[in-house]
Amino acid sequence: MVNSETATDWFIDGWQLGDTPRQLTLEDCETLEKDCWYHCQRDATGLKHWLSKVGVPPSLTSALLADDTRPRFELLGEETFLLILRGINLNEGNNPDDMLSIRFLYFKGCLISTRKYPSRAIAEARRQCEEGNSPPSLLAMLATIVDKLNRNIETFLDPIEEDIEYYAEHQDEADSQSLAHLNKRLLKIRRFLTPQRYALDDLLHSEMASLESLRMPLLNCRDLVVRINESINFYIDQIQVINQHLGQMQSEKVNRNTYLISMISIIFLPISFLTGLLGVNIGGMPGVDSSTAFWLFCIALIVVTVFEIILFRRMKFI
Repeated sequence: MVNSETATDWFIDGWQLGDTPRQLTLEDCETLEKDCWYHCQRDATGLKHWLSKVGVPPSLTSALLADDTRPRFELLGEETFLLILRGINLNEGNNPDDMLSIRFLYFKGCLISTRKYPSRAIAEARRQCEEGNSPPSLLAMLATIVDKLNRNIETFLDPIEEDIEYYAEHQDEADSQSLAHLNKRLLKIRRFLTPQRYALDDLLHSEMASLESLRMPLLNCRDLVVRINESINFYIDQIQVINQHLGQMQSEKVNRNTYLISMISIIFLPISFLTGLLGVNIGGMPGVDSSTAFWLFCIALIVVTVFEIILFRRMKFI
């Protein structure tokens, strides 16, 4: 038995849709009513008790309350299905890449949605209800929320796209750390958007009679997810191309510096040999008794150096 302090913590908002949307109160949630949308707090202690009370099977309750799930669609009956989607986490202090999970259960003619963190798409849908502009049916509301989830993802990707386009046009200004950060964000989003596309495909192919009038809006939602996935794949490919360019530039720089050091070593090799030869401290060294021998030797070294530089230039080594 759930105590009085936790019995109501699961209820966030509820609406009965139709020509004139009516906001539900907690008293309206004693039983499931047709054409009603119940939005619930997934980690609330009272939610499991309420789901059991209104007749939701334990298997569906587990899916609605699971901590970590991937996007998917499950048809559970003629007019019963479970849809799990992901959206950008736009809450302050949270990482948007850690996409929040929204679960929808269409059951006995009503729609039950659960979330752990607030979703901007859900907030916008609730605002439409408050303004009297809600969709006419529950499944139309579901299509609207799915579209808003995808639009928010698309909007979130806009500045990332601008950064990648800038780096693509100014590759010399790109740095590996920034590109790695962008690539990591895109990979985290793609992790959920790829199965989200398949979930919407399964929803479209479910052949539910109630979805026939919404096939075009849902098809547009699916196409938007496909386009976002294609854009993310393109951005990742662009990052790889930029990284290859940076790697090539770095390799050329190392090769150029190595070549320069090698040429300097080659130029000074004969000079080092001569100075080493004449630096041995044994008798018989030429010019030991001459006061001009040192300066003549220095001039000879300069002549050898100039000769080597001219020779290497003609051979196009430098």
